[in-house]
Amino acid sequence: MKIHPIGIAETASLTAGATTLNKAQQVLVQNTSTDGRYIHIEQVDASPARIASFYLQANQSVLVRKDYEDEIFASTGAAGTGAATDVLFTKTAFYA
Repeated sequence: MKIHPIGIAETASLTAGATTLNKAQQVLVQNTSTDGRYIHIEQVDASPARIASFYLQANQSVLVRKDYEDEIFASTGAAGTGAATDVLFTKTAFYA
């Protein structure tokens, strides 16, 4: 996989710690845990509304495309509960 990172990896745990990653559209998500984690995307307006989520296996990475204004975060629970500070998010650019 080829990626072009354009930001520093950061954590985003729970909805309170959700981030747009400086309005990233493409995000490299890296689960550094030995356990699976849930990744959530929220559409932000007056109150955040979760629009997508998926389970990421232990020690796996995936590229996620989201809208610029959408926030992303990780959790240990499917409902978005349980802190998950062992997932890293990096803003990336499209790469040919």
